[in-house]
Amino acid sequence: MSVKELRTAKAWTQAQLAEFSGLSLRTIQRIEKGHAATAESAKCLAAVFQVDVSALNLVQEIDETQLSEEEKVELENIRKIRHFIVELAAFLIIVPLICFASYVHNGEIRNGLGLAVGWGFWSAYQAIELFDAKAFFGASWEKRQLDKRMGRDKK
Repeated sequence: MSVKELRTAKAWTQAQLAEFSGLSLRTIQRIEKGHAATAESAKCLAAVFQVDVSALNLVQEIDETQLSEEEKVELENIRKIRHFIVELAAFLIIVPLICFASYVHNGEIRNGLGLAVGWGFWSAYQAIELFDAKAFFGASWEKRQLDKRMGRDKK
């Protein structure tokens, strides 16, 4: 069950749960909205509701001190990908808005297109760095191309 379901089953307010658990009201609100909970917050809530932590169905924050070096590298890559996706979404929203505003204001979209080209090149550069374009065109790609051009079967 969720924290909110457990809380409402006991007819507690968020403020009461905060008081009983020793957590802040803001923390309770964030957890009920689906934000990640620390291990300490999860333990406090589990103790108050007298359930196992796993029964709370909480999204828990990643404890980076417990990660191996390989996991830390992968987590950093995941964060870079998330950052890239957010920037790409901003690009796809902002550029058309600027083009539209420019067109409405002076009948041209030249300013927006300049921004689109510059930002587009920067995004492409980031994508190449992030997703390692060499992997797409590395030795395995060369072998597939050679086999394809020589008419060899894929075996």
